[in-house]
Amino acid sequence: MKPIRDHADHMKALARIEELISAPEGSPEADELEVLAILVEKFEEEHYPIPEAPVSEVLKLFMEENNLAPKDMAKFLGSASAVSKILNGSKDLTVKQIRILSNELKIPLTALVGGTSEESSVNWVAFPLVEMARRGLFGEKYLRASFKTLAGEARELVSGLIGNARLDFAAARLRQGIRPGPASDPYAIKAWLVEVAKRAQDNLPAQPYKGMSRSELSDLAHLSKKRSGMQLAIRHLEDLGIPVVHVPHYKKSKVDGGVVVIDGGRPAIGLSLRYDRKDYFWFTLLHEAAHIVCGHVKDYLADDLLDPDDLEKVEREANELVEDVTIPAETFHSIIPDPAAATLESVIRLAQECDVDVSIVAGRVQYKANEYRKFSRLVGRGRVRTFFEAGQSPAE
Repeated sequence: MKPIRDHADHMKALARIEELISAPEGSPEADELEVLAILVEKFEEEHYPIPEAPVSEVLKLFMEENNLAPKDMAKFLGSASAVSKILNGSKDLTVKQIRILSNELKIPLTALVGGTSEESSVNWVAFPLVEMARRGLFGEKYLRASFKTLAGEARELVSGLIGNARLDFAAARLRQGIRPGPASDPYAIKAWLVEVAKRAQDNLPAQPYKGMSRSELSDLAHLSKKRSGMQLAIRHLEDLGIPVVHVPHYKKSKVDGGVVVIDGGRPAIGLSLRYDRKDYFWFTLLHEAAHIVCGHVKDYLADDLLDPDDLEKVEREANELVEDVTIPAETFHSIIPDPAAATLESVIRLAQECDVDVSIVAGRVQYKANEYRKFSRLVGRGRVRTFFEAGQSPAE
């Protein structure tokens, strides 16, 4: 392996990446693939740069066009001193300031994070192009295309897909419902989110989206007890204008669910169904819906633009809301004070008391007891994916 110095080296590296694309995790080939991807990205950044507009210049232009003086910007940036430092380029915007400027002044996020820096930082070849092609995302023409062919047109193919899905990738309108683990490839995660957007755009509910309340989330949770609860839950969300689609996870991602924003502000929920269990289905669906109820998706910020503390906060808020509308902590502890000693009778009683499916209670007990063999027959294994087979949704 050697540095990539010219176009010929670049093409050879891309061809080798194609050969290694399916290498098992942890293998020498996978390590080689990772190194090659870094080398390709470095070469492309150096030889195919995209100029950026400094944030200071963007703000100056915005102020001029809107007749704003530095003192007018102080309420958005915190102080006159902060305005001065940001405008002279000696200080970068914080995440909080980016949010305020985007929400209050409607300045595009791309401009606030460095002009086209989001676009220029994208390594289009790093997307799981072959897997995306095999899923039909690039059209019939590319179903059996080689990695070399796809790599040569990666930027056009992926950006075109994003545009067709009405998902503004350059403006960072991607958000994940869960935080990817260390083994997840961020480009596989992004590909999954883009596919969720496309599938949702292709299956928009007739009902316009007008918001979702806590009481509607509670209604969604109580549908779990019904025999056709999963179908009814999907239909319930569609009646609120929220499409729900099943998109299997990509090989190098461990995503279970997520929310994307499409169609001018409409949220869409994606489920990967990595685990074919009713308790996982209900928790993931309710968790993503909770993000919508909590307003976590209204600013269109991607997780990688959130401070770690902010990310932890929104995930905690969503989890707490799901707990409140399914099995409130006080009710849980009143019936099952010791999860490790829970009995079948207590699980059934708690499900009846909370008016939810017994699989949700069993899954919660397993989690709290840290014992996943306990009540394993109650979590509804093998009861979910069948509803999504043959391109059908549970509502069909």
